[in-house]
Amino acid sequence: MSPNLARKERERAAREELILNHARRMLLSEGYQNLNLDSLAKSIEYSKGTIYLHFATKEDLALAVATQALRERAELFERAIKFAGRTRERVRAIGCACCQFAIAHPDFFHVELMLKSVSFWEKASEERRHMHSIQSSRVFRAVSGVIQEALSNGDLPSRYRPEEISFSLVAVTIGSHIAGVQHDIQTMCAVEDAIAASRTNQDIVCDGLGWKPLSNDFDYAATDQRIRTEIFPEATWIKPR
Repeated sequence: MSPNLARKERERAAREELILNHARRMLLSEGYQNLNLDSLAKSIEYSKGTIYLHFATKEDLALAVATQALRERAELFERAIKFAGRTRERVRAIGCACCQFAIAHPDFFHVELMLKSVSFWEKASEERRHMHSIQSSRVFRAVSGVIQEALSNGDLPSRYRPEEISFSLVAVTIGSHIAGVQHDIQTMCAVEDAIAASRTNQDIVCDGLGWKPLSNDFDYAATDQRIRTEIFPEATWIKPR
């Protein structure tokens, strides 16, 4: 690649990152329906035509925002599975990654659910859907790899299929993050700390699956301290003992 071409590629990548960062703020504050490309162009000091050079449609832009955030989640998951411990401790590290992501992007799960609707998904280009699927696969591989190891070494009873176990963990995590910030649910269920509630729900599911060691048989508070020290020093919500 010639120096001029390399410079142009870097400039294009930086411009796309600028568009995505501004679009993310607008998407979270105003919602998809009110994501206005004229306003976006004004905020980044480029023409709307420049936006279309990067994103063919509004759906492609919104999906790219979701993909950008999903990539961050995948990177957190891939850090988590490097934690040295038993499989239940490693899946706990993934749970910490989920919470760290939720703290960094508190509204993302609502946006992601909206963008995953069939009507939206079909309007996005095949290229953008493929890019999003790549990041989704990274997240899935991180989780499924730990599950497969737990099944093979006996930490996890094999009465459920790996896909069922993955789905249960995904469902309780996403559901907890969404429900945990709903005022009426917080009140009815006496939820004072949505992150702590999410982690409790993850433990309930893992214990229900029989994933050893069970919560009552192991000092997972000590594991949390190691996770923060060794993997997620930015997770200040994990309080010292």
